[in-house]
Amino acid sequence: MTQPASSPFVPKGEPRPLSGQTCGYKPRTDPADCGAPGTWHVMWDRSSCANSVTCGEHMSLIQRRWVYDDRHPISPDCTMPGALWQHDDQRCAVPGEDDHHHAVALVEPIPAAPTG
Repeated sequence: MTQPASSPFVPKGEPRPLSGQTCGYKPRTDPADCGAPGTWHVMWDRSSCANSVTCGEHMSLIQRRWVYDDRHPISPDCTMPGALWQHDDQRCAVPGEDDHHHAVALVEPIPAAPTG
């Protein structure tokens, strides 16, 4: 998906694997991602669950150039399958049976089967 140069939103690249905690910033002129250790987890768009990991240098760039919904320091749970973005706690966590936090799933939900 491309966006006009005047758009405040970050240009979206290809979906990235859920594993790995390295910076995914990739200038259009470079052949590879930054690859530095990730220090921030960024929620770009809560409605689509678009999120990425970035280093401190590129978080500064993000804050100057683009709009995002939320961010928190990277943690081991951030790229774990099943992790939820917990806005109230400013972190990601893999939920336990008793967890009922205000959270956003980092994958698209499966639509419920029709009833009746």
